[in-house]
Amino acid sequence: MKHALPLIVLVVVWTPIAGRAQPVSDPTTIALRPAAEPRPALRYRLVPERRAQVAGNAAVFYHRAIQMVFERRARFSAPDQGKDRVRGAPLYDRIHDWITDPVDKLPREDARKVLDAFDDPLKECELGAIRSSCDWEFDLRSDGISMRLPDIQEMRFLAQLVALQARAAIVDGKTDEAVHWIVTGLVMGRHVSEGPVVIQALVGVSIDVIMLRRIEDLIQVPGAPNLVWALADAPRPFIDMRRCLEGERYLLEKEFPDLTELENGPWTLDRTRKFTDELERKLFALTSSDPGSSRGNGNAALTRRIGIAAMAAKVYPEAKKALIEAGEPESTVAAMPVVQVATLYTVREYHRLLDDSYKWLNVPYWQSSGKVDRPVMQKAEEKLANPMLWMFYTLMPALNQVRLASLRLDRHLDALQCIEAVRMYAAEHDGALPASLDLIKDAPVPMDPLTGKRFAYTQDGDSATLVAPAPAGAPKNPTFTLRYILKFAH
Repeated sequence: MKHALPLIVLVVVWTPIAGRAQPVSDPTTIALRPAAEPRPALRYRLVPERRAQVAGNAAVFYHRAIQMVFERRARFSAPDQGKDRVRGAPLYDRIHDWITDPVDKLPREDARKVLDAFDDPLKECELGAIRSSCDWEFDLRSDGISMRLPDIQEMRFLAQLVALQARAAIVDGKTDEAVHWIVTGLVMGRHVSEGPVVIQALVGVSIDVIMLRRIEDLIQVPGAPNLVWALADAPRPFIDMRRCLEGERYLLEKEFPDLTELENGPWTLDRTRKFTDELERKLFALTSSDPGSSRGNGNAALTRRIGIAAMAAKVYPEAKKALIEAGEPESTVAAMPVVQVATLYTVREYHRLLDDSYKWLNVPYWQSSGKVDRPVMQKAEEKLANPMLWMFYTLMPALNQVRLASLRLDRHLDALQCIEAVRMYAAEHDGALPASLDLIKDAPVPMDPLTGKRFAYTQDGDSATLVAPAPAGAPKNPTFTLRYILKFAH
């Protein structure tokens, strides 16, 4: 052996984007041991095989778990529960600390008390995670942008409980049990994302990131299995954004059903008046939402000040001309009320702009960066030319941000796969690090899904770095640049 009982130390560093000073989080040091591939190679899976799944709807079990959580969580916040109350901060914050602090800081007794109290909802999560489908039935609802999703948000707490269960198993040296709970959490994240609403996919990504951190915990402990094939075998994208983005594409018509009737001949003045009042009321409500929301952008005052009728009057001459040039009979257009003409034209323009973004969404990122969220109507004169179009456009989610969330999850999976490939190489080469990722022949070394290139890897003696640079078009945020430093410890 080149090194006696070699121990790889992995330091995870989130580095700032060049040219902009940003805070860098403290390095996270993870101790890794060289580990050969498992036998059989696919002993571990991050998503259960179909033959291991049970027919049924996972959402039923998650709803049961959420109800049980409501019942049990109350006693931990009640001041008169004495020994049943976990010491210190509120329960949610305490569990968050337990799964983010160093593993050796886990207060085993307090953690076990919580896990025992939530044993039943955890069992429901297990039952849900092996179900063959998950249908939240949001497609059947008439709600639009304003639909509330308390059950989806509550899944975050369930995921933290699952992550804590995985961490407890890791601390106890029960590696297979830890893998079981990590898989349970990863499937929960995928299940949460299965719906027509972007927030579902974003919550699913956040859940799965929590679970990938538990993989980083797991590979510290003696005897931890090598998960290189489990990671390679995992679906890509791990969370598919297509369904939710398609749902968002037609959310405007779901929120305003009368928009689908614009093409059906001239409206009466009474119908037009009711449509105008409803459109103005809803647009104002939607655009006056939380300033931190991905929708709205502070245009509520514009809606109230100008009003739909005034917007339509401004757009009408151009709208009438464009509809006739597009093939609409001039007599039909002339018979339509001003608001109908302006709205019909605006909806068509809205979908044209939407398609210009959506057509790039499923193209590899390194080929489409900068094209999905291409600047549209950025100048004041463009916004004022058709304020109705601007109001509709501001209700769109930030499409590039949404797909980057999914890609960052895949990048995390792929980076871990590279690290596991290095662990496998070290186990086969007397504890030595490869001088290049190209030297790893017995395990697949993935490309960075954001750049389409290999992760940057350099080796220097007993240490190495694995770097994922900030991709073109990504927000100036340190989380988009990832550096792993691998170092043998004696």
